Amino acid sequence: MPHQTNVQMSETQARSRQGHLRASWWPPPLGRLMKWRSPSILDQAHHESVELYSSLVLMTRNRYSQTRKNDRKPLKVFQANVGKIPPAHDCALALADSERYDIVLLQEPWTTHTKTRCLTKTHPAYDTFTPVEVWDSNETRPRVMTYVRRDPRLLADQIRPFQTRDILWLTINDMTIANFYRQYDERDALDTLLRWPVPERCLVAGDFNARHHSWQTGLATNRGHEIAGWASENDLSLLNTLDIPTNPHGNTIDLAFTNMPLAEATVEDHLATSSDHFTLSLTFLDVRSTPVQPAKIRVKTRDELKRFAEIVELGATEIPLTGSTSEELDELASALVNLLTSAAKAAGRPARKGGRSAPWWTEECADAAAVFRAIRRSYPLGFSQDVQIAKRDFHRVTRRAKRNYWRNLVDSFSSSADVFKAVRWLKSPGAFQPPPLQVDSVVYETQMDKANALRQATLERRTAEDDIVNAWTPVFPSSLIPFSPEISLEEAQWATVQTGNTSPGSDNITVNLLQAVWHIIGTHVRRLFEGCLSAGHHPKLFKEAEVVMIAKPGRRDLTEPRAWRPISLLSCLGKGLERLIARRLAWAAIYYNVLHSQQAGALPKRSATDLVTALIHDIEEAFARKKVATLVTMDIQGAFDTVMRNRLVLRLREQGWPDHLARWAESFMMDRSARATQ
Repeated sequence: MPHQTNVQMSETQARSRQGHLRASWWPPPLGRLMKWRSPSILDQAHHESVELYSSLVLMTRNRYSQTRKNDRKPLKVFQANVGKIPPAHDCALALADSERYDIVLLQEPWTTHTKTRCLTKTHPAYDTFTPVEVWDSNETRPRVMTYVRRDPRLLADQIRPFQTRDILWLTINDMTIANFYRQYDERDALDTLLRWPVPERCLVAGDFNARHHSWQTGLATNRGHEIAGWASENDLSLLNTLDIPTNPHGNTIDLAFTNMPLAEATVEDHLATSSDHFTLSLTFLDVRSTPVQPAKIRVKTRDELKRFAEIVELGATEIPLTGSTSEELDELASALVNLLTSAAKAAGRPARKGGRSAPWWTEECADAAAVFRAIRRSYPLGFSQDVQIAKRDFHRVTRRAKRNYWRNLVDSFSSSADVFKAVRWLKSPGAFQPPPLQVDSVVYETQMDKANALRQATLERRTAEDDIVNAWTPVFPSSLIPFSPEISLEEAQWATVQTGNTSPGSDNITVNLLQAVWHIIGTHVRRLFEGCLSAGHHPKLFKEAEVVMIAKPGRRDLTEPRAWRPISLLSCLGKGLERLIARRLAWAAIYYNVLHSQQAGALPKRSATDLVTALIHDIEEAFARKKVATLVTMDIQGAFDTVMRNRLVLRLREQGWPDHLARWAESFMMDRSARATQ
């Protein structure tokens, strides 16, 4: 059989065929071949198309099933005290990114706050972690900040064994990293650190502000003997080299301790941030990478979209032509989705989740930083006037570059959408990663535990026990509402591809991809939609949701589940069917007077603007008559998430909607699954 022959095809043959594909050479489509009268030519073309499509699928599977040969890669950590200096903070992040550091540990970061936001320096290549999310003064601001590179190899979870603004704990892959800052005359931070039970595979680094002969020759000061004793009791090795200073005064106060093997620390002169501390570079060789999940596929360029359409056209001959029963409809939906995802993998490229460099960091900034470092090398210790002048010039250049970037960005706004985007950014709570989640008295720290806790708290508030038992008891509606199951190609096209490019579900098939191949799959999609409505069935594949938790706007406590809003990402193909039925329902509900004439919301020609206009009119009318206008509002918590299936089906039947629509609604709400992420 042709399919069996293709599966056994060698990789060389498959690559040869892919070469034809990349050169955009294809056998004529089957629609054109139908004009040829020779059955042998038609069969040969069909076999050739199936063989070519299958070989591409086979190559794609081999391409994405390859595992990393080396799951261990050195972990690089950048540690520095930036002294609350904005340019020094920016410089530290820019240098760390340019040198490809994985973790950045900063002490005394720059911070500020407004009535609605708490801010610090961020970088596109790094996720930002803070020990406290909300502060309103210098006495409550965080004194450490940790940045983790946006890399699928790194899985970071924040833990909080103690509530403190001076220590930030993260578990990254198989190690624990503590970012520590201790002001010279304070005891709380060090007392907290000494009480903390040190785990295996741990790094503690930061500004200790203490002396001991273990790292600097001379007398122990500022509780240095306690720090040395704590390290000895917990089998922590000091990574610093004896008498190598970490500030211009000649003192060694930035320290790194670890109980991990194959670790080293170096004071890097070329990574000077312009603060009064030197930069400590830490390297760990024995760190296991997190298993990398398959990346989502991007099909963006014109050539990629063209290849995508050509591959879909080849595989479309394998789409089932039947679709009347529930099983056949599930098979048809699966065939369409599998064809589209396979074609996207073959034509596109994996989306890289790496961050980019800071857009405002220009060559002028890099040159000014290099000049400062060159002058500072001439005066490694002490404070020379030349060094201070170079530092001042570097700070001036950095501030000017950042100011010009944002001014040019604002000046480039050309539409109201750009303005609203900027306003949303101004109202956002900040770029901090979510803290541990607390439900009742239980604290969840890992991403998996937090996702499960949010799923239970937001998506599992109701069970089937809250529903009625039978939705199909006899009903006697006053009238029947016409609702034909027939669907035109134009209606299916409008619902599926003539909409915004919304976020796709787990299949990663966007509206843009559906638009690119609608001329190929349009009739199959119409058959699927019409079959689902006629049979009262919603395909199983369209019931799988990827739920993303989004923080609600405002200054909220992100440790509480109620601060998060679940957003379901569904297949764009399935959303097309939902959109089609919802539009028909809304129109019929108004036309046949199912809903009250004053009811608005998700209905055509009854918008929120109409509601506000009516409200203002009633208020002005009351004021004109010297009366009082009273407005009663209410909010049902989780109203959409707690709709009972059987109650909804029974209500549809009581209103007079046909049984095939009620059965579809029942199928739509039955056996759904969701995967929650944060």
